[in-house]
Amino acid sequence: MRVRCLGNDNMEWMRIELSIEDGLNIHGEVPNNPNPGLDVTAEIMHNSFLSNMPHLEEVNNTHKSIISEISDTIKSEKISSRSNKSLDLFLEDVGGILDNSKIKIPLSTRFPTEIIVETSRNKGNNLVRIMSPEVFGGMIETFKIGENQKISNGKWINDYLELQIE
Repeated sequence: MRVRCLGNDNMEWMRIELSIEDGLNIHGEVPNNPNPGLDVTAEIMHNSFLSNMPHLEEVNNTHKSIISEISDTIKSEKISSRSNKSLDLFLEDVGGILDNSKIKIPLSTRFPTEIIVETSRNKGNNLVRIMSPEVFGGMIETFKIGENQKISNGKWINDYLELQIE
């Protein structure tokens, strides 16, 4: 396990090196994109798609109207989903389980080599952050583990992320 420090919001994040194991031993590469990984938002990809439909201007205008009406709700849900959850709540949200001292999270991805798991300590909480890029954005989740616990290692195997807790 190699650990690398990254500074972020006055907290030290420690990256956990993941081993990648799957039955086929085939790993997708992140497409060459001017905004790769988590920098590409669904909104950017959506706007790119719609900008290539000039013959559907009326549909485009109606669509923009509908999207603007619901964007505030989506934004507040996004902020809420990125707050620091307890491990139990996080597992419930993503359909994961805690099996003895192993966290098992279903994480189907075409780019397992791009999954990032980091840990940090902030205000007495041990935090774990998981970032998994996909073509249309990806996932960022942060959750808390016990005060005397830490993630010792992790691996991605057959569409599951497994994190070992000590």
